[in-house]
Amino acid sequence: MYLYFETERLAVRQYTINDVDELLKIMSDARVHTYTKDKHHPWDKQRTEEYIQFMINKNFKTLDCFHGAVIEKAANQLIGLCGLNPYQVNEPEIEFKIGVPYWGKGYATELGKHMIKAAFATTDIKGIYGMAQQENLASRKVLEKIGMHYLGNQIFRNHEDSFYYIANTKLSSHANVCGT
Repeated sequence: MYLYFETERLAVRQYTINDVDELLKIMSDARVHTYTKDKHHPWDKQRTEEYIQFMINKNFKTLDCFHGAVIEKAANQLIGLCGLNPYQVNEPEIEFKIGVPYWGKGYATELGKHMIKAAFATTDIKGIYGMAQQENLASRKVLEKIGMHYLGNQIFRNHEDSFYYIANTKLSSHANVCGT
């Protein structure tokens, strides 16, 4: 199993098929999806299995495009997911979802800061976007805390979202396209 990166309290690693039940506990909770396209469709076991199998098959090994399981190291517990999704060429979109029992502990901020730092240190992406629904003040605050700058609102996935961006200050001339 591949380890993408670690923070003080968290580890982000590739999925295994044994993660289905733990991820299902998180993704079947409608509160996790309050501000997402899945707002009215929390995940069921089949969707969770399909997602994990898709990610296992992708076998991501770089941080320019990946999805991983977020593990709370102290309890060795899966508490969420994170990744960098294709968005613009060489400029992915950051994503993270943390289970409700782990909200308010600073995990999203810790995760986001380290994900950006690790991706910029090990890839040639030129920047990372972040999007959050306008009403999702907690996520918008996290995007600001992790160093992203507010760009304004745009239509994204049929909804007006607040857009954020952080540039890689070590710009490379090499293009790296995130293919899925």
